[in-house]
Amino acid sequence: MRRAVWLLGLCQCILWGVLYYSFSVLLVPMEATLALSRTAVAGAFSAGLLAMALLAPAVGRWLDLGHAASVTRIGMALAALGLGIVGTAQGVTALYVGWLCIGIAMAFLLYEPAFALVARAVEAEPHRVRALAAVTVMGGLASTIFLPIVSTLVEALGWRSTALVGVGAIVVAASIMEVWVVPSLRASDASRAKRPSQRPGAWPRHMRALIAIFASGTLASMALTLLLIPLLLTRGTEPSVAAMVLAALGIAQLPGRIWLLHGRNAIPPELLKTWPIVFQVIGLTVVTFASSASVIAGGVAVFGLGSGLHTLSRPWLIQGLYGVAEVGRWNGEIARAQGFSRAAAPLLMVGAAAVFGIPTVLLTVAGILIFTLPFALRLPHSSA
Repeated sequence: MRRAVWLLGLCQCILWGVLYYSFSVLLVPMEATLALSRTAVAGAFSAGLLAMALLAPAVGRWLDLGHAASVTRIGMALAALGLGIVGTAQGVTALYVGWLCIGIAMAFLLYEPAFALVARAVEAEPHRVRALAAVTVMGGLASTIFLPIVSTLVEALGWRSTALVGVGAIVVAASIMEVWVVPSLRASDASRAKRPSQRPGAWPRHMRALIAIFASGTLASMALTLLLIPLLLTRGTEPSVAAMVLAALGIAQLPGRIWLLHGRNAIPPELLKTWPIVFQVIGLTVVTFASSASVIAGGVAVFGLGSGLHTLSRPWLIQGLYGVAEVGRWNGEIARAQGFSRAAAPLLMVGAAAVFGIPTVLLTVAGILIFTLPFALRLPHSSA
């Protein structure tokens, strides 16, 4: 099972890199070739993210019913189809159709389904947290690995051929999932014995608090990602240095996950309930008030530590509060709220920064995070 978990993480790295992070590299050449505005091209990606968010709860319910293999196969097929459509697109309609297919595929393939597979296959809590950490450590490397790879391919082959190379990467990931991962991460006997209730509209206690906590965390991550480079440039930082500081955000998410990966004891509840929020608030505050790039980089590192732990805390809390029978369903509900935050953040954050200034926006986001801290403090880890 250990090999299957690491291979699942490898697939997450490929999928995040090809389906999500590659867009930032493809944006400008697509804009030029298709003679479209940047807003129109970015809108295709936003449409895909919106589709991903809307489908997340339904995908979670299918996973709870034991359809992991089918979900994976459909997702891989849609990912390959979407990339193929994007790579051959001649106009705005095909571009939007392609990214809608990719967005639906992301709902079927990214962290939420992976978390559900692990939660249902690994029963003991310490082992489950370490398995989740392994998956997210690999997934967290996606931007670091794939942004330079995709950029190099675009320069050498052009964006259309790069999209078609992405289809090949999806085929590789699909083969790994089909042969090694899904067969090895079958639901445990205890998980299969508990059938999900599937009661539509019946939300359990603490669900609204969880949605507020994780949607706010996603909003904070998007705000920092979108506004960090403009903030650094206004403070006299060279563009290349500003880009390096932002690139460090992904790497900064890894230390906490690696520490949990090698932990031998039970996880202290506060570590995954409250400290992620505290680290994010501290990081945003440092970034807002610091004047030098080195101090801002330290704030980014602290924020990244909290963000990395936040990603792990969601499946850990959901399984503890609601059990494994409906882990996909409730994980999907929270993922939908996070998806809405992710899709709305570019317009909301950039627009607010233009009116009120970047420091005010970052401090406001930090205040929203502080508002969610009492909810996190009151969360039990277990439903017992």
